Amino acid sequence: FMKEYKIKPYDEAAHQGLVRHVLLRKGFSSGGLMVCLVINGEELPHGGELAERLREAGVSSVSYSVNTERTNVIMGTRIVNLYGPGYITDTIGDIEYRISPLSFYQVNPVQTERLYGTALEYAGLTGNETVWDLYCGIGTIGLIASRDAREVISVELNPDAVRDRVTNAKRNQIKNVSFYQNDAGAFMVSMAEKRRKS
Repeated sequence: FMKEYKIKPYDEAAHQGLVRHVLLRKGFSSGGLMVCLVINGEELPHGGELAERLREAGVSSVSYSVNTERTNVIMGTRIVNLYGPGYITDTIGDIEYRISPLSFYQVNPVQTERLYGTALEYAGLTGNETVWDLYCGIGTIGLIASRDAREVISVELNPDAVRDRVTNAKRNQIKNVSFYQNDAGAFMVSMAEKRRKS
């Protein structure tokens, strides 16, 4: 596609060229496929043609992320959806998650399920605990822990992950989780100060 339309790859040293990265995500349980190009520009030439080709190849969501900064940070902050719902879904355990391009998600959900299971086994939750899920992303471990805890307090700075996390709690009918969009370190300092004063 890039050769056909003479779209140049990004050169970080020169800060020239358009396509910086290609983010690929797969919903292992859903089979959903996401493609998100990260571009050094405001629009993707022939984006509609690319989206149609990827749709024909079985991709469920196609978008691009605008990153025109001189940085080695991969994703930009603006997402333009070209095809599909703008997210995919996946399941860890019996909880289904919505995953947007700017939200963090573990790259190997099969091993993640094992890791979380082991962590929760060691935690030995009895239903009386408050679990803190800091830097929680889309809420994967916190939502799983919510089944065995009294409450879960989730903290994440990324607004896209927060939106996905709130949606994920609703879609799984989980009501004992509180969400805070904040820097987790600053949030913990603030909570400690409140406790000291009370």
